[in-house]
Amino acid sequence: MFVEHTRVLKQHIDDALAGFAPKINRVPGPSGVGKSSLIATLARAYPQTRVDGRLQAPVLVVEIPQFASAKQLPTCVLHALGLQVVAKMTVGSLFHFMKKQLELAGTRVVIFDEISHLVDEGSRVPPRAVSDWLKTLLDQAQITLILFGIPRLERLFSANEQLRRRSRPARVFLPYDASDAKQMAAYAACVTNYARMFAAAGYPISVPPRVLVQQSYLLTGGLIGVLADFMRELARGVADSAPRALTYADCQMVLDDVSHAGSPHQLAFQGSGVEDTDVPPAAMKQAYVHVLTSNSTSVPVRKKSGDK
Repeated sequence: MFVEHTRVLKQHIDDALAGFAPKINRVPGPSGVGKSSLIATLARAYPQTRVDGRLQAPVLVVEIPQFASAKQLPTCVLHALGLQVVAKMTVGSLFHFMKKQLELAGTRVVIFDEISHLVDEGSRVPPRAVSDWLKTLLDQAQITLILFGIPRLERLFSANEQLRRRSRPARVFLPYDASDAKQMAAYAACVTNYARMFAAAGYPISVPPRVLVQQSYLLTGGLIGVLADFMRELARGVADSAPRALTYADCQMVLDDVSHAGSPHQLAFQGSGVEDTDVPPAAMKQAYVHVLTSNSTSVPVRKKSGDK
């Protein structure tokens, strides 16, 4: 899924750089699914440069802080360009100054990270005001926008029909679904690759691969970001010890430092690990559904075999 999202978004960016009409793209998804890694991948693919000392940023990444105000939106863009803002500038003059600086930097695509902060509970900016601002930026600056955030960002589009018409369909970034054989195989491949890295460093994981995949899935609910946290803590836990095989008990020891994303009704790495029994499919599905519902995401309805 990460590779497919990367491929499609790169194509949209290339189209924008080639002069195609600007569009809005949005990538909603739960925290920990890999959105930040995707943004970092896109930023590396289109690096900023300097020509005669002037910044050239064809693709600009802008981070939105929590509870940003309307005036902070252009300020965030200007900060991403490395510019300071005069405190007394009006909202209108600030927008025009931002637009001019984007032109000077040759920016054709702006990626907004955590745009959903603008529609957090308690936000000072009404969704309609934010969506109008984004529409104006698209129309006046002729810049393609890519919006990343948790699923709440969809409120920006439900509040503004004109913004929806300027947008492509949402590219929802979901965790791996344990009930989908292809997705589960991809998740297992991620776990296996981590295990290879541990073995190459002299710390092979002695937990049977099937057990490691299923137990880590109970922990992550299919979120690769949580899997990365787990593997990072597992590595940190043995960093000061001589090379040795890592055990089920080692996996249990790092759980205090990793947020459990899956269902609280069946926790990961319980028991001794000696029994080596399969985790029931219902428990795996429950971990996945818990991740989605706790992030206000609808559970996809998958067609059964034979359905048209």
